[in-house]
Amino acid sequence: MAGKKLNRSATSRLFKLGGLAGRVGISMAGNTLSRMFRDKDQAEAHYGQTLMKNALLVKEAFGQMKGVPMKIGQMLSLHENLMPAEVARVFQSLQKNAPAVPFDEILEMIKQELGDKYDLIAHLDETAMAAASIGQVHRAVLKDGREIVLKVQYPGIDQVIRGDLRNFRGIIKTVFSLFTRMDIEEMWQEMKDRLLEELDYLKEAENMKRVRDNYKDDDMVVVPEVIPDLTSKHVLAMEMVMGIFPDEATSGQYPQELKNCWGRAIASLVLKGLFKHRFLHADPNLSNFAFREDGAIVVYDYGCMKAITEDLCRKYARLVKAVIENDYPSIPVLLKDMGVYKAEGEPVPWEMIKDYADEIQKIIPPEDTYTFGIDSNIYKRLQVLGQKHLDQFMVMVFPKDIIFIDRTFNGHFGNLNRFRAEADWRSLVIEHIADALPDITIESSDT
Repeated sequence: MAGKKLNRSATSRLFKLGGLAGRVGISMAGNTLSRMFRDKDQAEAHYGQTLMKNALLVKEAFGQMKGVPMKIGQMLSLHENLMPAEVARVFQSLQKNAPAVPFDEILEMIKQELGDKYDLIAHLDETAMAAASIGQVHRAVLKDGREIVLKVQYPGIDQVIRGDLRNFRGIIKTVFSLFTRMDIEEMWQEMKDRLLEELDYLKEAENMKRVRDNYKDDDMVVVPEVIPDLTSKHVLAMEMVMGIFPDEATSGQYPQELKNCWGRAIASLVLKGLFKHRFLHADPNLSNFAFREDGAIVVYDYGCMKAITEDLCRKYARLVKAVIENDYPSIPVLLKDMGVYKAEGEPVPWEMIKDYADEIQKIIPPEDTYTFGIDSNIYKRLQVLGQKHLDQFMVMVFPKDIIFIDRTFNGHFGNLNRFRAEADWRSLVIEHIADALPDITIESSDT
C-alpha cells in the first residue's frame, strides 16, 4: 500500500474533480458516438472496456483525495447489482485498499497527539493494515505486551472535509435539481453532521463504549475495547480483535451455513440498533466488519452512528408491522406521520406503496426462508419501479432523520446479497420490532 501525500488544497481538489468529470464525460460521449460504427458485439465489448477504464480512473482519484469524494465512492460500492460486477469490484476496493498516507506523516500525528504517552508503545508497524477516507489503521505492540491497533486521522483531513462540504454543496444541489424538485437542504445537513462527527475520535470512542455495553450479552457481535490512555481527538486506540476479511468471507472458502450465520448476525445488529438500543451503526461498508468461524461478526468503525428517538423508533416499527401484515392502506398515513409525503402535503400514493411492499414481501415470506442473491432480477425490478414512479419521487419530501437509517438498510441489503444469506427473515424482524412495540401483537403470517 504505497504512501501518497494527501492533497489538502481546496482549489486543487475542486480543479481535480472538475477535470476528472470532464475526462469521464468526454470518454463516455466518445463511446456513444463510436457505437454507431460498430456491430452489436463490438460495441458492447468496447463499452465494457470504456466503463472499466473510467471506473479505475475514478477509483484512483477518489482514493487519493480521501474525504468526501472517497465517501461517495464507498457508497457506490454498496449495491454491486446496480452496476456491472467488474465495476462494482473496482469501487469495493475503496472500502479496504485505498492508498495510504506516508508513514512519516502518520507518525508525526501520533506523537503530536499522544505526547509522553507515546512511550507506552514498544513497536508500531509502518505499513498500514487498512486505509480509509478519514484515517488509516496501524498495528502496534505496547510495552506490557498487548497487541493493539491505532486508528490515526490523516493530518489536515478535518480542514479538507470541511472544505469539500463547502465547495461541493452547490454542485450536488445543482445535480439533484436535474432529477427532483424537492428541497435537499435537510438531507445535505444530515450528511454534513454525520461526516463532521466522524472527525472526532473521542466521540467515536464514546460510541464504541456505548455499543460494547449494548451488545455485551450478544455472543454474535464483538466490539473491540477502547484504550483510553492512547486515545485523543485524532488517534483512537483499541484492542486488536481479528477475524476473516470480507472478501474471504464472501468467497467460496467457507460453507454457506456459516455465511448464513454471518448474515443473520449483521441483520440482528441493525435491527437491535434501530428497535432496541435506538443507536444504529450507520456505515454499512463491509470493510467495517470481520467474521469469525463461530458465526460472530466483529464490528470496527463507530464514527458514523445514528441516535434514534423513541418516537421515530416506534413509527418505523409500526411501518414494518403494516408491511408484514399486508396492511398496505395504512402505510401512506404512517409514512406521512414519519414526514414522508408529496411536496403539496398529499400522502404517498397507495399504488406506489403496493408496488414496493410486494417486493419486500418476497424477502419475508410467511413461514419460509429467503436467500439473498438468488433473485438476480430484484434490482432490475426496483429500477423499473423507480422509472414507473419517477414523477412521484420528484415531488417527495423526506425528513433528514431517516436518511442514514435507510442508507444502512439499503447497504446491508447489498451485503446480504454478497453472502447469499438465507434465513427466516420475517421471524427475525418480528422478534426485533417487538422491542419497540411490546404492547402490540404482531401477526407472524399473512392476515
